[in-house]
Amino acid sequence: MPLVTLTQGQLKLLELCPRRLQYTHLDQLAAPEDPAMLERQRWGTRFHLAMQQREMGLPLEPLLDQDPELAAAIQALEEQSPDWFGPESNPTEPEILRQSEHRRSLAWGAYELTVVYDLLRLTPHSGHIIDWKTYRQRPKKTQLSQDWQTRLYLYVLAETTDLDPAHLSMTYWFVPPPSAGKPKAADRPGAVTITYSSHKHRTTARDLRRLSHYLDDLLVAKEFPKVDAALGHCLRCPFALRCQRADAPADPLLSPIPAIETIDEIPV
Repeated sequence: MPLVTLTQGQLKLLELCPRRLQYTHLDQLAAPEDPAMLERQRWGTRFHLAMQQREMGLPLEPLLDQDPELAAAIQALEEQSPDWFGPESNPTEPEILRQSEHRRSLAWGAYELTVVYDLLRLTPHSGHIIDWKTYRQRPKKTQLSQDWQTRLYLYVLAETTDLDPAHLSMTYWFVPPPSAGKPKAADRPGAVTITYSSHKHRTTARDLRRLSHYLDDLLVAKEFPKVDAALGHCLRCPFALRCQRADAPADPLLSPIPAIETIDEIPV
């Protein structure tokens, strides 16, 4: 089946390994499931659902009373960022849009660039994207700036509003589940904010053109090449055996948390 919608996760796979993109999104093959990863995903779903309910003005008590871990995580977030939970932080610039699970699309040649923002906040002169991450491993700011999630989310927002790219930003909030026993430093929520600019916007447009043309060629040739084995990515790939890059299925214990840009946002 042809690709029509392009997400940040698909763009990442296109750069990382076109063959894995083929297996995952064209052939729709299911990768082996890591139980630890499934548990992390369940935690992320619970947290995202709670934050969505909060933005909708629904009471959280019935949800939190049955989930002490979730209650503790949200309390820690409130303590770390009380302004975020309070009134608008900039009363001189009232919000004209504040919406969770906000979806936007942008036509791009034969494709449709699609994003889903965990929370989008717009004022007449600025735009701010908030994305919730629910694992302990926090990438460096330079890595986050280069991730396709950051790049695509800000690009689409700039293209679908009249806002100056310099007035757009994206904040990743890392809110991990509390550890058992004595709290650890990594349990505390933390934020990383990425600013945008016209230069970054032009660079992203250039790279989008390059990747979309590359994908055009792959779809015509109907051949998606494997990544160079020397790069070492196959050691952590669930399709290593299928690609004859491993003698046995990849050990899930060797597989770290996937890079954020390979994980597509799914509305809850």
